[in-house]
Amino acid sequence: MNIHENFKVLEVDLDGKKFDKVSRVVAHGDLYDFDLVLDVNVDLYPVQAGDSLSLTLVSTLNQDGSGMPVGDPGQQVYDPSVPFRSTNADDYEYVMFGKVFKYKDARRKGGSDTVNAEVFASFGGLLMHLSGTPDRLKELDVDQSLYLMIRKVA
Repeated sequence: MNIHENFKVLEVDLDGKKFDKVSRVVAHGDLYDFDLVLDVNVDLYPVQAGDSLSLTLVSTLNQDGSGMPVGDPGQQVYDPSVPFRSTNADDYEYVMFGKVFKYKDARRKGGSDTVNAEVFASFGGLLMHLSGTPDRLKELDVDQSLYLMIRKVA
C-alpha cells in the first residue's frame, strides 16, 4: 500500500486549541481532491495555515516493500534496526505509526450522488480523517497498520 498526496493546509485549530502540544490541521489535496483532518504534535513538527505538505501512507518502512516484523497476534512490533538503516521514512520530517479504525462510504456534502470514502486512523491517540474517492482509498482496511509520513514542500 502506498498512498501519496500533496496537501495545502487551510486551517489549524479551527475549533480552538484543545491541547498544548497538539494542533488539528485541516488540509485539502492538490492531486486527488482528498480532504484531511490530522492531529499533529506541533511541539515536534510545527504546522501553519498556508503550509504545503507532502503526505504518504505506507504499510511498511522497508524500501523493498517487505513487511515489518510481526508479533503475536499478528500485530506489528518495534524494529530496533530502523534508525540504523535506510527506510522509506528517510525523506520525510515527521513519521507516525498507527491503525485504521473505521472506513465508510458516504455521500458528498451538498446532496451530490457522488460517493466519498472516509478513513479514520489513530496514531497513538492523534487522529486522522481522510476522505476522497473510494478508488483512491481502497487499499486501506479496518485494523490495518500504517505509517504516515510528512514533509513540507515549497
